[in-house]
Amino acid sequence: MSRIAVLSIHILLLAACSGPKDTPVPKDLSAMESVKPSIEKLSAEEKELFAGYVMRHTLGAKLGGLFGGKEGPGIPDGMTIGKAIQEQRQFKAERAVEEAREAALKEKLRSEREAAMKTMRDAVTVTLVSKSLRDERGSSGIQLDEHLQVTFGYKNNSSKDIAGVKGYISVRVLFDDEISGFAVSIDETIRAGESKTWTGSMSVKYAMR
Repeated sequence: MSRIAVLSIHILLLAACSGPKDTPVPKDLSAMESVKPSIEKLSAEEKELFAGYVMRHTLGAKLGGLFGGKEGPGIPDGMTIGKAIQEQRQFKAERAVEEAREAALKEKLRSEREAAMKTMRDAVTVTLVSKSLRDERGSSGIQLDEHLQVTFGYKNNSSKDIAGVKGYISVRVLFDDEISGFAVSIDETIRAGESKTWTGSMSVKYAMR
């Protein structure tokens, strides 16, 4: 009789130790309603983590296969709410580290590019020498087009020859809206300390936007 009483106590103790985080997670998203009572007992952070885990291993896993990649693993057998929360917390922590690493790399590349651009800008001085508008009219005197003609001067400030210079001219109105633009290219060598000019024109009446 005493053994049966002890066994009953053990069973009660085991049952009392079971909590919402010990609830098995259904593998099918449509069956998640069955674990709703356990989810409602979680904290707000735990609910968010659990939802993230479920979405990542159900819809997220299938989306990978739809876009030509490999379909991700679904919810494994034996997964509980507690384990799912723990895995999602670890996943977010690792993702945060990866994002910080990516952001640091982008900033490093941006800084290096800006430094390289500054070096190039310091190497060459660009000056607007002249600008003028030229009408193109038909035999009847009606304006057919209007061209902006510009001349730029380039001076090599560096101690080395520059093989060529490329840039872009943006023609803007008073409120900074671009009405036209064209590329500038000097393909001849500009020797150290030497200056050259470039002249070009483009329609501002029928500008490509």
